[in-house]
Amino acid sequence: MFPHLQTFNLQKWIDDNRGDWGQRRVIWQDSDFIAFVTRGPNRRKDYHINPGDEIFYQLEGELNLHYLKDDKHELAVLKAGDIFLMPKNTPHSPRRADGSWTYVVEKTRSKEETDRFIWPCEKCGTNLYATDVRFDDPGDAVNKATAALKADPKLATCKKCGAVLEL
Repeated sequence: MFPHLQTFNLQKWIDDNRGDWGQRRVIWQDSDFIAFVTRGPNRRKDYHINPGDEIFYQLEGELNLHYLKDDKHELAVLKAGDIFLMPKNTPHSPRRADGSWTYVVEKTRSKEETDRFIWPCEKCGTNLYATDVRFDDPGDAVNKATAALKADPKLATCKKCGAVLEL
């Protein structure tokens, strides 16, 4: 991670590290903000509910940012150069294709704050499963949230319509 008050070229950093990259890399998290770069492809089916606002800046490729507003499914398609502010407590699911690179900024969580992850049925919208996790590490939080759902297939089966969510 980079220390405070040090400048760096984000695009050069990405280019220098393209061959040695996982799903996401944290730039900093030792301030009031967590900043990271994440890339596609991903296969997320969860919706993240963040206790603070979240900023998405699309660097390359396309981001399909699914979100729920008044219990209705919405979609924001971000192309390179687009920026999007996701209001706090809005369920959202960032889905990236191969070649998609996104810079994300979120506020650091207080000790009392947790993030919520939900999995709605893709057929009828009924909530299949929900869990709260600490968001100390952006990559680990999603993995922790998904672990129970992957371990128990019954949790991915809709009690209302019977559809099974493929993870």
